[in-house]
Amino acid sequence: MLLQRHVTSLGSTCSVAQKNELLDRRRKLEARITTYENRISVIIKLDDDTQWSISDIDPHVAESSDDLLEHDSDEWLIPERERITLPSALAAGEIERLSLESIAIIEAELRKGQVTDSLEGLRLALGEKSLCFQTQVRNANSQRTTHRAWDNVHRFDAEARKCRATYRKAQGALQRLSIDPEYVATLHDITDDDLKVAGDLTDERRFGQRSDTLPWFWRFGDAVDSGGLRMQECTYFHWSCAVRLIHL
Repeated sequence: MLLQRHVTSLGSTCSVAQKNELLDRRRKLEARITTYENRISVIIKLDDDTQWSISDIDPHVAESSDDLLEHDSDEWLIPERERITLPSALAAGEIERLSLESIAIIEAELRKGQVTDSLEGLRLALGEKSLCFQTQVRNANSQRTTHRAWDNVHRFDAEARKCRATYRKAQGALQRLSIDPEYVATLHDITDDDLKVAGDLTDERRFGQRSDTLPWFWRFGDAVDSGGLRMQECTYFHWSCAVRLIHL
């Protein structure tokens, strides 16, 4: 998925150096995929009748890869668009037909961990973004420091979007696996508006003047109720920022 995002960032044209770097990264990814497929073929036995689910590749990624192919006559490897052999990649009913229920359960547990990690990363990135607004953008006193502050804001925003992309991949896989429908029902979509942090959180003087609710993922997990939902959300927000700052 990281390589998909890198291809998207290159656009329809790129330099020779960028093409060489991309080709090198694709070759390395292709080698990793080949190693994985050789190992998983011992565990997951497929046949000629195996049906696959519809690919969930981002259409913008596919379009960017097609643009690179169109503007270059050399043979390009596109491993980031290859389907990986996993239970979640199979069409409905194939897991039962191929008796892969036990493996599907293992993948579901790994995907749940991926969800937890991606949402944690998302909260931390948004916390950093908010903190950057509060401490850097507002206190910038020159054009240089303003540019630097906004660069940091964009960097944290990009990290949040990367975490959201990872979450969406895991969410889609869990939906296709249909292992734990009650858990899947707790996983909601994350919109662009959800990536914005309300002013009530970035400025303590504005409490209650804007939206008094946070996106669902701020309440996702095993957070302890500390005097109400609002207090729980704010406590988790500031704790996430503090933990991140400790490691700087």
